[in-house]
Amino acid sequence: MVLYQPKEVQKYVYYVEDHPEVFWIHFTGYDVKNILEYHGISLDQHVFYSGTLPEYKMLFRKIIRELQQCEDGYEDYIASLFNNILLLVSRQQQNGENYIVTIPEEIEMAVSYFNENYNTKISVAQYAESLHISTNWFIRNFKQHMKISPAQYLLSLRMVNAQSLLENTDYSVGEVAEIVGYDNQLYFSRVFKKEYGVSPAQYRKQRHEFEDERQFIKRSKTYET
Repeated sequence: MVLYQPKEVQKYVYYVEDHPEVFWIHFTGYDVKNILEYHGISLDQHVFYSGTLPEYKMLFRKIIRELQQCEDGYEDYIASLFNNILLLVSRQQQNGENYIVTIPEEIEMAVSYFNENYNTKISVAQYAESLHISTNWFIRNFKQHMKISPAQYLLSLRMVNAQSLLENTDYSVGEVAEIVGYDNQLYFSRVFKKEYGVSPAQYRKQRHEFEDERQFIKRSKTYET
């Protein structure tokens, strides 16, 4: 990760044969210095070891999608996604530059495929077979590198995106269920409640009440100023 400060000339060089993929985030805010220092990112340095975790791509793609759609609350959501990126960088910093996790190509391919197709019916066994590898090897290695099983990873993608839709759109619970890959709304609601302790409808109500309260406090502070 390369960090540039405001008004600093940005120069970089990379080699085409390395097939680099570069993501940029321009950010500002009154508390930037404290946030970066909290994550162990010094303003006196430019280059930080961040590892090659596949989660980075997933988070960046979510940020890009939010910027394209600009739905309600997208700025706060992007800030939380960016914070997740900083947390991952911080973790790699703590582990040191010599801590390199080599992820098998098959697992990286699976993560990318799951991120793009999580809302379709995916059979882990059939997917492993399509790569001509055993299901047991695939599940074991996926869990070793991603810390959760393929099924749990797919579930987390569906639930995270369901959360976002419930918070930031007016889609009905049934529509949200269908968008994230569930044909049965009741089954989706049961799975969601098992994960978060409340039904999708209750979750949406609580988030809206929280947002209304936050906006009220924000307006009150404005009036006081």
